[in-house]
Amino acid sequence: MSRERVSCSIMEGGGQEKSKKRQPKTIIIGGGIAGLAAGKYLQLEGFNDFLILEASDRIGGRIWSVPVDDNGHKAELGANWIHGVKHNPIYKIADENNLLTERELHLNSKNIYKTELGETIFEGTVKKVDFAYGTMLTSCEDYFLSHIPIDVNESVGSELDRLILEKLANTAGEERQQLELVYHQRRLLECCISGCDSLYDVSLSQFGSYKELPGRHLVIPRGFSAILDIVREGIPEDRIKLNSPVRKIHWGDVSEGQCPEDMVSVECESGDIYYADHVIVTVSLGVLKAACDRMFTPELPLKKKDAIHHLGFGVVNKVILVFDGPVLEKPTHRIHLAWDPAVNNEENLRERWYRKIYSLEVVHDNVLVGWLSGKEALFLESLTDDEVLEAMDKVVHMFLQGQDIPTLKKVIRTSWGNNKNSRGSYSFIAVGSTQEDILHLKHPLTKNLQDNTKKPVVLFAGEATHPSFYSTTHGALVTGNREAARICKFWKPAEDAAGRYADLGLSDAENTEEEESSEDEGLCFM
Repeated sequence: MSRERVSCSIMEGGGQEKSKKRQPKTIIIGGGIAGLAAGKYLQLEGFNDFLILEASDRIGGRIWSVPVDDNGHKAELGANWIHGVKHNPIYKIADENNLLTERELHLNSKNIYKTELGETIFEGTVKKVDFAYGTMLTSCEDYFLSHIPIDVNESVGSELDRLILEKLANTAGEERQQLELVYHQRRLLECCISGCDSLYDVSLSQFGSYKELPGRHLVIPRGFSAILDIVREGIPEDRIKLNSPVRKIHWGDVSEGQCPEDMVSVECESGDIYYADHVIVTVSLGVLKAACDRMFTPELPLKKKDAIHHLGFGVVNKVILVFDGPVLEKPTHRIHLAWDPAVNNEENLRERWYRKIYSLEVVHDNVLVGWLSGKEALFLESLTDDEVLEAMDKVVHMFLQGQDIPTLKKVIRTSWGNNKNSRGSYSFIAVGSTQEDILHLKHPLTKNLQDNTKKPVVLFAGEATHPSFYSTTHGALVTGNREAARICKFWKPAEDAAGRYADLGLSDAENTEEEESSEDEGLCFM
């Protein structure tokens, strides 16, 4: 087995000031958008001695655009939306690089609501639910935003049960049944937004901690991966090493005598070993949950391990349907699937997995995509393509009864749950956890230098480490910036006087596990 070592520069003497005359070495674990952003940030600051270790054979992580036909059309296996415009660095990158000029605004598009019997739900019923459901979610968010005391074990699901019963108290018969169908559809949608199996898994007390950025939610016609190309632009090819899964991070005493005591060693599955001043860990929360107990030597601090295990990390998958012709007549852009929750509610996942899909959205004229989460999304990964195609063909014919439906030629489905490099899709604050867990998770591991300063040696980035933008690509990007800036600030502390890192949520306090984050943490990209 080969064993590569990246040797370090020996410091002149033992003092921190002399050590800062050399170029620090940084290892970035993970080539998703957080890792790429961190590398780009370091490079632009003149810290060129870094290496990105990516476990898979491609960059991007949970951003993955794939072709669906021979006409250049793409579908997203991972990140799909730019969530908001104002203060969103992803939008800024896309807008400045003309990635949105071809976007279809769908200003005249129409959404239709269908039952599994093929019946159309009256638009007035939908509007009634939309208004009420919006007020319910606002009520759930108020517990956090208004500091209303509530047990951390209370769930969003239980609160919605109570609020929906109140809204339905004066309705009965067919009207009530139609309202219940739309409420159920909205809850399935919310499960995918949160990334959970059930809204009973989501903390009510923390629901308002997620910060929605103002503006539209946009897609990138060329594919979300176009953002990656821009972020990684200028990073030399030899600074990204694919197929390099990491086995162990030794952040305590380095025993082999190859590096000074304030260094860290990173051991890959291949046997290659790298030494560095800093390691930025950008792997998913799912990977940390699975591997943190064996990935770090010495073990992580208890608060950090508890945070990893307490926070939620769910599975959200997509089913992309490719037909041999257009499926819906324009301007219809989406079919909302109003499943009856009382039907086929047994535990046989094979018979009900597809009932977790809340809508089918037009990606291109002949391509639809459906989303689902939780146990059903994970079960989807166990099926064959033929089984998925058969089930989805049945679903389409159920909801579009009486219509001339083209032939379903192919299905493409995602498998984020069994992907060993993600082990799920994105994070949420689960029942029993709080935003403070995210603050514990993002706090760097440090070593004391001889002059009693603390050197951040293992730093944590990725969407799960942002206290208010978790689950988003912009959250992942700004945390990559944040941790790269933390390294820059350590080596060039005088820059802080000019406010260079002021909006990146960094703190000089030694005990920063409960540090407050600025509102626009890390939004000044590059």
